[in-house]
Amino acid sequence: MKFIQAFSMALKSIFNNKMRSFLTMLGIIIGVGSVITLVSVMQGTQRKVLEEYAKMGTNRINVGYYDWNVDLTDDLYKYCISLKDEVLGVTPNTQQDLRCRYRTKNWTPTVYFGNDKFDVCLSYELDKGRTVSYSDVRNRVKICVIGSTIQKEFFGLENPIGKKIKISGHEFTVVGLYKEKSDSQQWSYDDIILVPQSLQRTLTGSRRVNQFIVKAASSETTKSAIQKIETFLKGKISDEWSYNVYSANEWIEQDTQMTTMLTLVVGGIAGISLLVGGIGIMNIMLVSVSERTREIGIRMAIGAPRRAIISQFLIEAATISACGGALGIGLGCLGSALLSAAIFQEIYLPSPVVAAGAVLFSVALGVFFGFYPANKASKMQPVDALRNQ
Repeated sequence: MKFIQAFSMALKSIFNNKMRSFLTMLGIIIGVGSVITLVSVMQGTQRKVLEEYAKMGTNRINVGYYDWNVDLTDDLYKYCISLKDEVLGVTPNTQQDLRCRYRTKNWTPTVYFGNDKFDVCLSYELDKGRTVSYSDVRNRVKICVIGSTIQKEFFGLENPIGKKIKISGHEFTVVGLYKEKSDSQQWSYDDIILVPQSLQRTLTGSRRVNQFIVKAASSETTKSAIQKIETFLKGKISDEWSYNVYSANEWIEQDTQMTTMLTLVVGGIAGISLLVGGIGIMNIMLVSVSERTREIGIRMAIGAPRRAIISQFLIEAATISACGGALGIGLGCLGSALLSAAIFQEIYLPSPVVAAGAVLFSVALGVFFGFYPANKASKMQPVDALRNQ
């Protein structure tokens, strides 16, 4: 029997018993829908986590020491700069919440004391104006670059470039505006003001810097730079608990592995319903074989080989599974959209790979569970089958 003819007979059988066929598909529909929904939500979670890390900046190394008996401000900075093969830039990671004022408006953002590599190290992009330059740091020029939250709070629709704001009573000229980096729920990345690091003592009373951010050239050089900086600090500070050097890349790898593992576990749990659906298909195919015993006997009596009988029932089982899988994709897309909108305030739809994989698995499941009834039908003796009324 040709495939098209067998497929046509399978569809006819499904439509002749619509309710029974739908109830048989239900396990597959629920299984595929739940797998797609849960896997999509887990992938959405991973995507959100990676987005947050991207805002912090990849290949970024945080360096800090907490031994107040030594001052490594200059030595540590010079050593990090000397790693030219591994490092793209270094900036102090000193910040403090300071009272700021523009005309009658007051705000207390986080003021960073950085240099001309601040944008590179912390992955900020300019929207307008310019950033802090080496000359600004060297000459202690009272200029600043603001985040989008400061723009909204102080200036609204007004162009901030060239405007004067007061930081702890000192007047600074706004020379640049950073592009918005965060969404409405995580706006702290944009609630910042950058001023030259040489003005730290003017605003805080101390020039000591015990934390730096180092931007590595790649993930490979990140590991190399971390090892070298740790070796340097170990030679300066005897207590290894008094300093730390770490990169968000390590957290990304750990979070990715954990999310992948959870996705497999959750998908496996949801996949149990697919097995239940497969058992349902086996049951309905056994019923179908018993109902069509005489038809099987006639076909075998006129010379139909065993493989033709097996392929007929396997195609029917696979067709039921495929239809259930297709409906399951629709259910999974709806579930993914509703859950992602509720959890992430964004709509995430399943990837084509996940959807195709779920359907192919359901078809394979139909073939697997349909083989026993098909094999049973092919082993019937024509005389016994024709005797069946």
